Amino acid sequence: MHIFEYESRMNKKSWLTGLLIIILSSIAVLVRIYYVNTLMAEVNISEDIYNAAKVSIDTNGLQTAFTDGFHIEAFYICNLYLAFLIFGNFTVAGVYLNILYQVLTILLVYIMLRKLANRFWGFAGGLILALFPIYIESLSKVTVFHMQLLLAVFACTVVVLIISLFFKKNAVKQSGMIKQTPNPLLPDAPEEEKAPDGSAGILPDTSMKEIRYDDLVDNKVQYIENPLPVPKRREHKEMDYAFEPTGKDDDYDVRDLTGKDYFDIE
Repeated sequence: MHIFEYESRMNKKSWLTGLLIIILSSIAVLVRIYYVNTLMAEVNISEDIYNAAKVSIDTNGLQTAFTDGFHIEAFYICNLYLAFLIFGNFTVAGVYLNILYQVLTILLVYIMLRKLANRFWGFAGGLILALFPIYIESLSKVTVFHMQLLLAVFACTVVVLIISLFFKKNAVKQSGMIKQTPNPLLPDAPEEEKAPDGSAGILPDTSMKEIRYDDLVDNKVQYIENPLPVPKRREHKEMDYAFEPTGKDDDYDVRDLTGKDYFDIE
């Protein structure tokens, strides 16, 4: 149940996922453009790829790229040819194609780690890959490596998504079974008794039970004697007079206080 509560809260904050994706892709693109414009000295392009792409241009088509069948290198040459049509130069087209592959790889790493852990771990993993120096420096090498890495990360992401979807369906199924299971602690409601004529009869009230005094006496708590040492009990003492006065010993002066206040007694 906690998993579904967490997922519902995450769905309510879908804008945060979009914001993290925009920030991550912006950082990746800006860092790579800065490296290309200021730090990259030369571009190394594979001779085989250059010759295959050049042949595709000379024949004005991509048929020659797939003469040996469909494989990753042929697919890369196809993409390089399309980039060449935009930028007009093989080296520039290869570099910016590498930038595209790296940005897509970073976003796939974010998605994969988000499914495995959470969005913040995904953002951290994508940010580390986006700022990894060796990965940035590989932009100057126009090879099939970046496409191969992109396809490998894409395959891992698809596997992670399928596994997470499988576990999510099982969790939903188990929660539905728990909701449908009756509570064994609650007694079943008694069926209505029917009269001989078939109509529903009135059940007698059996909730009241006669309370007997003997039952209460038997259920009284029987206290045991305290085994711990305690101070001795104080003996009860009564104060008395040394002698009892009699009527002849009552020697009091009685005055007539008529018309006087009791506070005026001298």
